[in-house]
Amino acid sequence: MSDIKKITDVEYKMVISLYPIWKELNSSIKSIYSRGVNFHEVFSEFIVCYINNYYHSLGSGSEDAYTSDMKKKVQVKASSNFNSDLTSFGPTSEFDILEFARLNQEENKLYLYKIPIDNLYNINVNSNETFKEQQQSGRRPRFSIIEKYIKEYNLKHYAVVDMITGLYF
Repeated sequence: MSDIKKITDVEYKMVISLYPIWKELNSSIKSIYSRGVNFHEVFSEFIVCYINNYYHSLGSGSEDAYTSDMKKKVQVKASSNFNSDLTSFGPTSEFDILEFARLNQEENKLYLYKIPIDNLYNINVNSNETFKEQQQSGRRPRFSIIEKYIKEYNLKHYAVVDMITGLYF
């Protein structure tokens, strides 16, 4: 098992304090270049772990976290574009829970979703292949979680994090 740790209150507050810096950097870069700065996984992983009381995984496995009882592996994905995403998975990704963090930069809110994975391996990632087929051929499956799950199944978020104050509900 990988090295793991709980996200402390201090670490959570630090990540929240870094968000306005990331947002300003992203905005400045986008003013002179077509692409902005990726939403770093420290935001999505630390916040999801903190809110759910997960252990953050520091090791070399494909999981990002473990549930508090250490029985389930958690994968955390995120998008800094509220309306669209192209989420990729490693060819050997293994997890029991899929979490998705969806940032609304205008509101400075991060919406958290639990994505059902019962049918994940059968999702069409292109016109010819499923998620599982791409993994089996050693490639990284890519698809939109927003389109294939959140919109398709009208999924509701389970938490909203204010990225300025750190408060969540």
